Parts: sequence; structure tokens; C-alpha cells
Amino acid sequence: MKAAVIFSVFLSVFHNTQGLLPPRFQWKILDYAWEGHAREAALVSGAYIPENNMPTGITRWKNKLFITVPRWKKGVPSSLNYIYVNGSQTQPLNPYPSWSEAFVSDKSCCISSNSTVVSTFRIHVDKCDRLWVVDNGVADMTKALKQIAAPAIVVFDLNNNRLIHRYVLEDEVLRDSSVLTSIVVDIIGKGCDNTYAYIPDMGSNALIVYSLGGNEAWRVKNHYFHFDPHSGVYNVGGVKFYWSDGVSSAVLVPSRKTSSYRDLYFHPTSSTKQFRMSTRLLRDESSATENSFIGVQVLGDRGPLSQATACDYDHSNNVIFYTQLSRNGVSCWNLDRQMTAGNVPLVVSDCTILEFPSDVKIDKDSNLWILSNRQSRFLYGSMDFNQINFRVLTAPVGTIIKGTACERPSAVEKALSFIIRPKSQ
Repeated sequence: MKAAVIFSVFLSVFHNTQGLLPPRFQWKILDYAWEGHAREAALVSGAYIPENNMPTGITRWKNKLFITVPRWKKGVPSSLNYIYVNGSQTQPLNPYPSWSEAFVSDKSCCISSNSTVVSTFRIHVDKCDRLWVVDNGVADMTKALKQIAAPAIVVFDLNNNRLIHRYVLEDEVLRDSSVLTSIVVDIIGKGCDNTYAYIPDMGSNALIVYSLGGNEAWRVKNHYFHFDPHSGVYNVGGVKFYWSDGVSSAVLVPSRKTSSYRDLYFHPTSSTKQFRMSTRLLRDESSATENSFIGVQVLGDRGPLSQATACDYDHSNNVIFYTQLSRNGVSCWNLDRQMTAGNVPLVVSDCTILEFPSDVKIDKDSNLWILSNRQSRFLYGSMDFNQINFRVLTAPVGTIIKGTACERPSAVEKALSFIIRPKSQ
């Protein structure tokens, strides 16, 4: 009880200064839980170049926190990894599902196992205890791009750490510029078989829909998947850059109508606007092609400098959280309110601890998890590996949103919002 009181007081102090509790995990440089003398051999061969490893995505399942390390550069031994939630603050990464299946050399011509993930950004755990990964299959993305494996959807059973399915994406749903940045999963009805996955293709401004039951995928195009030229300028960590990144992140929210369909809330990275469309338009391949444009609703604008790489939805509080690159923090929006800049407050922010917030996730216990990684320095500047560069922070959602516009509105406010806001299609 005493510890809980101290936690609440400490968090309250940090919350009022738009900060957060000290990082749950942090690293100056990423390392792995090597076996035997493998680390020394990897350093000699170039299979592991410590300064070329940068975490990008996270998600929690029970006592594991999964951390992805895309192969931006050479020397990344494993892209899909995990650490223990109750482990030490600087613990090494454990390749998933095992070293033999996760390890990929830059010299590899192909993968040796269907369980191998070459390069992934952001991942998803569903209510059936399955880990969903979209593998871009490439290495050394920033220099000598090499396609080691075809892009694929990889699904694991977390209860036994075994591969459930690997679906190779066909050429017709991809483009030369495709970059598959995240995945969100929709389970229909009881059981786990009737499942759809929605994959933003940030590089070619599209959404890929995958049906697990039909074992097929199709591509959905829409002008709203494209970036906003007015939102392409960034200045993060003293590094200025321009991104023309399209749709990169999406969440599923129960529809206001009583149906088996949900609403997909999405946004391009280089945009400050929020969009919504019904999964009714996405699950039907012919409907998605013909009606996707008129089915998209523009819900509002988060405000200046609110570009976001990632978002996630907390169903307990009906709140979406967004990473805020240009503001070194995380904002939130309660879906019972209209989307205006005032209703999307910056709830946590710190120019050092949260420099370049890369991913945000909500676990099943309604805890907020944030990963920051100084990506602008990693890609366009220089990193000081004598400093802490990568951090994971966490806190209960209810505590983070307390006293902000993201708290549940009154009955009158909610009724007014329902009248004013556009309805689901």
C-alpha cells in the first residue's frame, strides 16, 4: 500500500511537468543474450555492429516485452526480440523465437526457417495470444538494400513459441517503394480463425488487407493514405529532415453501430489529420477497391507539429495515444470528444527522455508503454553511445490522462459529441 502511494505521488509530480516516471528500461547501446563465444565471432565477422542496432517497435505479452530492431544498417543479428518485464533495466535482448531461427547474416541469400524474421518495424499481439509480425525481408535499408526474403506476414503462438503461419505477400499487392510499417488485427466473432490483418504500406501509400481464413491478401488505395506536403518538415533532436511518409499506423475501434464491423482509425506519418473508415469496406476486396475513397471520413486535426509514427487504442478509456515526434512526447484523444487541437493534449513530454518517440502500445491491463530511440540522429546525424539513447517507459493509462481532456467526458458532453461527430459508414 505504501509503495502504491509513493508511486502515485511520484507520477503526479512528473505528470504536472509533462514528464514521466524514470525509464523502465534503457540502453546506451543494444546488446543481445549471446550463447557461448558467439558475440566475439559476430563482432569479428561483422554480423554484429553494436552502433548499427536501433529499437523501433514494442509490444507486451505477459512477462515478455517484445522489441524490434529493423535492419536499417549492417550488423543487426536479430530483428525480432524480447526482454523480461521483471528483468533488469539494461538487460540484453533475447532473439525470438530462438537464436537459430532469428539470426540472419547480411551475407545471407535467403532464410533457413519460416520462423525467421528478417526485418520488422512494429508488431501486434491479439487476444488469442498470437504475435503478428510483418516482415519486410530486407537488410541494410539505408545503404546497399538487399532483399533476403520476400515480404511476409508471420504469426506465432506465444503460448508455445511456435510458428502458426507464414504468408508470403504476392507481387500484385506490393510496389517497389513498399515499406510495411505496422500491423493491426481484427478477430471476428468467437474463436480465432476468422481474422483479418490490416497492414499500412507507408512507402507506396496503401493498405494491405489479409484474410487468415481465406489465406489471401489484397491492396487498397486511397488518396487519404498519402502524406500532407505541409507536414513533411521535422526538427527532432536538433536534426532537420523532410519525410513524405504515407499511412503508417492504424487502430481498430468498435463501431457505434451494432455489427461485426469495426472502424479503422488511421493517419499518414507526415500529416496532422485523423481519418476513419469502416472495415466493412476493407474486408470485401471488390468493395474496398470501388468504395474506399467515399467511405473515408476526416475526423479533425491534432494541431501543429503533431506528426505521429505510431498510435494505439485503449478500449477501457476509449482513448487513442499518439507518438509526437516534433514535440518529444505522447498525446491522446478521447473518442467521445471532437478532434480539435485542444482535445488532443500532450500528456507526457521530455526533450531528452522522449527524444523521437517511435512506438506506443497499450497492454491488456491498460498500461501505456512508450519507446524512444533518437532515430533522427541514428539516420541523419550522429549518436553518442556514451549517453543513454534508447528508453522504454510505462505507466497506467488512468493516471496519465487524469485531469486532461482525455478523461471520460460527462454524459452531456458525450451526447453532444455523438450528435456533432460523423457516424460510421
